[in-house]
Amino acid sequence: MYGVELFIMIAAIFSLSVSGEALELNIIGITIFWRVILGIGIGGDYPSSSVITSEFATKKWRGAMMAAVFANQGFGQFTAALVSFITALAFKNSLLVPFTQCDGDCKVALGKSWRILYGLGIIPAIIALYFRLTIPETIRYTLDIKRDEVAAVADADHYVSGRLGRAKRMGFYAKSQNGPPRGSLKDFLRHFGRWKNGKVLLGTAASWFVLDVAFVFHLSII
Repeated sequence: MYGVELFIMIAAIFSLSVSGEALELNIIGITIFWRVILGIGIGGDYPSSSVITSEFATKKWRGAMMAAVFANQGFGQFTAALVSFITALAFKNSLLVPFTQCDGDCKVALGKSWRILYGLGIIPAIIALYFRLTIPETIRYTLDIKRDEVAAVADADHYVSGRLGRAKRMGFYAKSQNGPPRGSLKDFLRHFGRWKNGKVLLGTAASWFVLDVAFVFHLSII
């Protein structure tokens, strides 16, 4: 999942950057469509990043690492503002016209600016893709959920050694027979179909949704 959601984000950003208007299509509608797809990827990235970071962190540094993860959102906003400033300077001559007279070169400059702004977001995503596809499963998950003691030890040794990529495990895995059964959609519906459990999921998801809607709307106005 940690790599799949990044694939979705990269595909959505690229598609958004090269989208154009046609007689049967409206650029606003296309933009909204790909922004929704991008939002699905971001929605998968939020919990995955925080959970994996917290499970890899020690008790002493867990709070600092979690803060570092979400601090990158601020760094991303600063970078976006900086890129916007640079593109405005680059197309300064075309943009120095009254708003009501923005046509021809002015619209071309604006189109190039927002496409560059979106397109540059693919670069850090592609760099992060390699690390996400090669990161080992968290040791706590492998040990507590999969009950795979040999794989957990191999991942721990691989992680502590500082080597990149997945650990190479030789031989048979020593899986405990006492691990939890594999979950299914039926189990999910049965568990969260109860209001006692469903209200927790609904409240958490709704809180993030409302926060992001307000957040994106605020940035769009700016």
